[in-house]
Amino acid sequence: MESSQKSVEEWSKEKLKRLVDAEITKLFTNILDYAEVAVDSKERWKVLRARILKLSNDTIRDIKKELDKYSIDFVPSEEVIIVKNK
Repeated sequence: MESSQKSVEEWSKEKLKRLVDAEITKLFTNILDYAEVAVDSKERWKVLRARILKLSNDTIRDIKKELDKYSIDFVPSEEVIIVKNK
């Protein structure tokens, strides 16, 4: 039973990590879109874009590393259960 519980915890943690990754990526994509409009020079845009992408990737890595310190248990809502059973 413990092995099964560990498996559920690992699955839950990976699910949360994927969600965090997707949300942070979406956030930084929007930031890049706004920044591109605001920056008038291609050279300055390249530098800013590289820094934003590095920050985004570092943030995702840091959060995933922090999540490894927690026990996480995904509790599906009724909608998720219904979709899974179809």
